[in-house]
Amino acid sequence: MYSSSQVEPLSKSRKKELAIVFIAVFSIAMLFALVTNHAWEDYYITYKPSKNLATGHGLVYTPGQRVHSFTSPFNVLIPAALSYMTGNTSDTLVLWLYRILCSLLTGAAAVLLLRIARHKSLALIPIIVLIGMFATDNKIIDYSINGQETAFMVFFIALMLHTLLVDSRSIVLKLGLSLAGLMWTRPDGFIYAGCIGLGFLLFPSGLSFTKSRKDLLVTCLKAALLAAIIYLPWILWAWFYYGSPIPHTVIAKGLASSHDFLNLLTNFILFPINIIFKRTTSVNLTFLPAYAYFGGWHNTVFQYSKLISYACALYWLVPTKNSSARAVSFAFMLSHFYLTYIAGHPSPWYIPNTAVQGIFVAANISQDALSWISADKNTPLKKVFKKAVEAISVLVVAVSLLLLVCVAYQLRIQQRVIEDGHRKQIGLWLRQNAAAKTDTVFVECLGYIGYFSELKMLDYPGLSSPEVVAARRKLKSERWDELVQELKPDWLVLRPAEIKNRFSDKTYLESHYQKVKVFDVYDKVKSYNWLPGRDYLFYDSIFIIYKRMLNESLV
Repeated sequence: MYSSSQVEPLSKSRKKELAIVFIAVFSIAMLFALVTNHAWEDYYITYKPSKNLATGHGLVYTPGQRVHSFTSPFNVLIPAALSYMTGNTSDTLVLWLYRILCSLLTGAAAVLLLRIARHKSLALIPIIVLIGMFATDNKIIDYSINGQETAFMVFFIALMLHTLLVDSRSIVLKLGLSLAGLMWTRPDGFIYAGCIGLGFLLFPSGLSFTKSRKDLLVTCLKAALLAAIIYLPWILWAWFYYGSPIPHTVIAKGLASSHDFLNLLTNFILFPINIIFKRTTSVNLTFLPAYAYFGGWHNTVFQYSKLISYACALYWLVPTKNSSARAVSFAFMLSHFYLTYIAGHPSPWYIPNTAVQGIFVAANISQDALSWISADKNTPLKKVFKKAVEAISVLVVAVSLLLLVCVAYQLRIQQRVIEDGHRKQIGLWLRQNAAAKTDTVFVECLGYIGYFSELKMLDYPGLSSPEVVAARRKLKSERWDELVQELKPDWLVLRPAEIKNRFSDKTYLESHYQKVKVFDVYDKVKSYNWLPGRDYLFYDSIFIIYKRMLNESLV
């Protein structure tokens, strides 16, 4: 390993450059937050136990019921600490403080990526691709300010890459802290770290501290041991407090899925082919806006994401001397295999964990193309090819920036019309019209409605509700009419599409529940002359409230 004497100090100009990048990325994230005020639906799922902890009711969604209703320790504990430190006086203040912290981490991740780029002697255009795509990636920026844990994941992945690729002291310590940070951020954080580790085991020559696979493996094992020690307190506490170290969210989401080893192996072998010929892989989603597949985006947006993502996922097959790019490309592909075939549902806030790897590869593809052209003999087409690569590289960043602006506009309206003006109001209406706080509500979108109603939620698939998970196990069914008949909730909050597609037998709904309220902002969403991704807003634009009939409550 490199000793401390081998670590070159940063010059004043380099420090200034890093400071500029940090401030720029931090400012972009905060500007996005100011423009959109976006608070993700799932933030309020996690923030409810945060607030309960801060106010002395325990780290639970429903006081008195110990359910591990969140996934990320950091994402529940830090807002809880912020709420407690501010006297539990303002949920808005807590969210903004959390946004500032996450924006700082996003800026720090950009600094780490820039240091890698400088260490690898990337040219100006590839650096523009690296920092430009990172700073304008719509999901990295959005999920760094909307209450999710993305900024932590991106920072620790960047720290891991920096530790592996830049001459550094304390390799084991930094790798161990990176892995521990990923685990404290998400319990599947070891998957992304493992994918990166496997990538460098396959292509080790780009490492800063060794070219030996054996040395790398030993280093990774030591780092994993350190990470396990750092993460162990949470495991032990969660086991003691909840009776299991496995988040209930993981149990609820994974209940309907099963994995056959032979089928997984087949899909793994065929994955490089499936990336191109199957639409169902998460690779396609890497640079798309969240839930773009609902519709409302031009086809060029999908082609943009596909072309870049496919190149990044398959670049490890190219026999280039840029081993670090091939290693991270392989990790990028493995991470998407996990999201596609093991995680089951590649939610958009998972994608930035892979996007940061893809962006690193994209910058290196630009660098390798320019290096290949420069190494060629001085031909008349040499300048043309170079200009073409530079133009394409800048165009990629320009499209990424354009998408960020479009997403900001979309989410500004989404927050105003759907979240604050619609789902929050549904929660407040339920709180006002419920007979008691013990009234039960069956709903899929748990966040805003659950938080602002303050009622007992029977959410599907059961993130906060062991009753729903128990009913699904007992009935061996995902049909909502059967679940509702078993659970007998006092209230139902349903989208029209859910009534149509989730209720096979609607007679029980019609005979035991009364339609009491329709919340409809469809026409308001439709009224905007230009709204990219409009169909995503349409999906949440109508909710129908049902109340259990009095005679049914006596059954």
